[in-house]
Amino acid sequence: MTVLAGDIGGTNARLALFEAGASRAAIGEPTFEQIFPSASRPSLDVIVEDFLAAAEGKLGAEAARVTHACLGIAGPIENNICRATNLPWVVDGRALSQRLGIPRVTLVNDFHAAALGVTAVSPEQLAPLGGGPPVPRGPIAVLGAGTGLGQAFLLWSPVEDGYQVVPSEGGHVDLAARTPLEFGLVQFLTHKYGRVSCERVLSGHGLVDAFTFLSEEPACRGLIRPDTAAALASAGPGHDPAAAISQRAMAGTDPVCEMALSIFCSVLGAVAGNLGLMVLATGGVYVAGGIAPRVLTFLQKGAFREAFDRKGRLHTLVEKLPAYVVTHPQPGLLGAAKIAMAR
Repeated sequence: MTVLAGDIGGTNARLALFEAGASRAAIGEPTFEQIFPSASRPSLDVIVEDFLAAAEGKLGAEAARVTHACLGIAGPIENNICRATNLPWVVDGRALSQRLGIPRVTLVNDFHAAALGVTAVSPEQLAPLGGGPPVPRGPIAVLGAGTGLGQAFLLWSPVEDGYQVVPSEGGHVDLAARTPLEFGLVQFLTHKYGRVSCERVLSGHGLVDAFTFLSEEPACRGLIRPDTAAALASAGPGHDPAAAISQRAMAGTDPVCEMALSIFCSVLGAVAGNLGLMVLATGGVYVAGGIAPRVLTFLQKGAFREAFDRKGRLHTLVEKLPAYVVTHPQPGLLGAAKIAMAR
């Protein structure tokens, strides 16, 4: 059985074919994979058609014949229909099934797929961030910072003999400041946005806002390197100020960039620990998303775990919860493949 898995974002649409093995838990390497700029086609239907045509040309008609498909899309899903958040698309799973001749096409939220994909990554693609060993079949919490802040929970289902995803919009809950510096940051963000959610800090835009807040502090104004200011002021296609800040922080070439990334890592640890506490995530707290793997060495310095564990009277409980950074580049594809194979 060949299944089609997709991770469809506002920037790129990633599609892959997987062969279903004897065990649904084991997801091998894709037999064919392509990335399309999402805006390069008028609709997702056209992207999938072009992908399947390329797969048939590479693998042959039989090997590229898809029996089930699951597409993770950035946006809410209702009745197998998605109105994409960052694209002018309305994707209908049933209509897509009929057009492509695939018996079943399932649409899920992209972070739903990414959370389930965490259970399919190899141990070598999990970077530990402290805590004890995971409890088999214990509750799992997953969060991922990138363009936004995704969150989800995984609970073991004896009936399904596997983890079931409990979706969440917890990235939009109110941010709780813990230090005088964070109180100042929250005040800065409140003035700018009116309300401050966790996502306002734990995202690419949030890292830039943290740097901007620090740069306006009198004690920091003279510490910013001229080349940093020039890099952040530049514009154009592909310009990513969050990447510029994190790169300089990792290289140790700008102290204000280092402070901004330290705030980010500490808040990420605090929020991750809160999630672990909410569901007693003895199966682990997994940090996915695009930012964490890029700043892994910074996360491993200790600020993340210190904030994770600082839970007052319950610190001895939280200290036992294992935490990991997911370094697999596409857990969303793995999760979508697992869903397609289970149909």
